[in-house]
Amino acid sequence: MGEVISVKVDIDFEEGFELSHNVSPEEALKAVLKEIKNLSFEELEIELEYEDGNVYEYVIGEDEEDDEDEDDDDEED
Repeated sequence: MGEVISVKVDIDFEEGFELSHNVSPEEALKAVLKEIKNLSFEELEIELEYEDGNVYEYVIGEDEEDDEDEDDDDEED
């Protein structure tokens, strides 16, 4: 475990959700986290960059299933 210096999050939602553009950053973050908790996203990608330069990516959703399908295809060859 090390110190994380950068985090990138990309979320594709199944359906949009309503949120005013006039809310505070904290309220916007709470709304997004609520939608994540409700599992209303198609795909969630998180990229963590550590102080030592290592980058780790985590994918939950569509891409994850696509990767499994690709692995199955490779085994068939």
